[in-house]
Amino acid sequence: MTESGRITYEDLCRYFREGCKDPSALSVGGEFELFGVVPDSGRAVSYTGVRGIHFLMERLLALPNWTPQCEGGELICLLGADGSNVAIEPGGQLELSGAPQKGLAQVEAELTSFREQLRVVSEDMEAAFIGIGMHPVSRAEEIPFVNKCRYEIMAPYLKEKGTLGHTMMKETATIQVNLDYTDEEDAMEKFRTAMGVTSLVSAIFANSPLSGGKPNGYLTRREEVWRHTDPDRCGLLPFVFQEEASFEDYLHYSLHVPMMFIVRDGEWIPMQGITFGYYLRKGHAGFHATREDWELHQSTLFPEVRMKQYLEIRGVDAQALGMVMTVPAFWMGILYDREARRTAWEKVRDWSFPERLELHEAVCRRGLQARIRGVPVLRVARDLVRIAREGLVRLGENEELLDPLEELILHQGKCPAEILLEKWEKSHYDVRRLVADCSYLEPAGAFP
Repeated sequence: MTESGRITYEDLCRYFREGCKDPSALSVGGEFELFGVVPDSGRAVSYTGVRGIHFLMERLLALPNWTPQCEGGELICLLGADGSNVAIEPGGQLELSGAPQKGLAQVEAELTSFREQLRVVSEDMEAAFIGIGMHPVSRAEEIPFVNKCRYEIMAPYLKEKGTLGHTMMKETATIQVNLDYTDEEDAMEKFRTAMGVTSLVSAIFANSPLSGGKPNGYLTRREEVWRHTDPDRCGLLPFVFQEEASFEDYLHYSLHVPMMFIVRDGEWIPMQGITFGYYLRKGHAGFHATREDWELHQSTLFPEVRMKQYLEIRGVDAQALGMVMTVPAFWMGILYDREARRTAWEKVRDWSFPERLELHEAVCRRGLQARIRGVPVLRVARDLVRIAREGLVRLGENEELLDPLEELILHQGKCPAEILLEKWEKSHYDVRRLVADCSYLEPAGAFP
């Protein structure tokens, strides 16, 4: 980096290598999003007001170990002493970004602690908290944007780029899993495998079949929404599937994606859609690229698997309580055990990129019943779940965390969305029952 703080191309070439960890220091983390809803109607809890999401955040702040992060004097995030944080997403969704943990037991303990805190601060509120990939009742036009500078620039930008950018921002929720890498070869092998199976995994965890209080025609509507958000920064990345793919390939991809904004002295500045590559070479409006600009730019890239100084795996719908821990358990079993990782990659290795795109589209509607080369996704999905369990066993992790997923995929042959639709119909479209089935806090929401 130069003395002025400006970065060079050579600095960026080193950026991803700086994330390499010793094999003994690999961690696992997760980002868990959920909706606050009114139990009787299923509608979104308001952001403002005496019983809104902002009020809830202030109550959480009063508990030990949280400190505030504010923007323009308004609370936007809680910072945990352990490295975790709780943020508010564009439509008022809550997101727990967990700290890097040594293993799944620590991730589970962190989630349990957060759920208990959430239960305590919300017990006298007219609110329930649900894990599901799409808001089941409220639509984007009914949900105001949270007052954050980032979203004031992002919202109009995405509106011009795709048809469903605002739907993505306000109506969707996910579970993301963060995993480390030891060197470039290890990183790209994990990246390739994760990107290779991501459409299958989206089908396995499909859990967004309802919108506006009725079936929306999809099993993972959230994935379909992301397909229509911004083609510059979303979806599958073709270069990843080349055996010789490298950090520099991801760097080149990042440099060619248009920028949204930078921050200077607390002010968010739109970048008029210039690419980071142009900004790195020429600057913009008197500003020049810094490491902080680069890291902020990385946070605006939304491929199904994202490379930071760790891997962020993004293709899964939010889940109800009984399925939440199956997501990090699955990805850890697949990617942290070398034998499991290579076995999983062999299942999908020979597919062409057009075939991958067709599958990515097909699973949105059909889930496990989608096909590739005439083979049902369910058949490969069952293999992946078995591979993940075997990987966890070799890693010495608790493979029983996958039991709820095995019950669904191996024994029932269904994804969470199919079970949810069956319960929805059986309850005669009872919203209160739907909220209970999707609960993030109560075991009544557990699958199967």
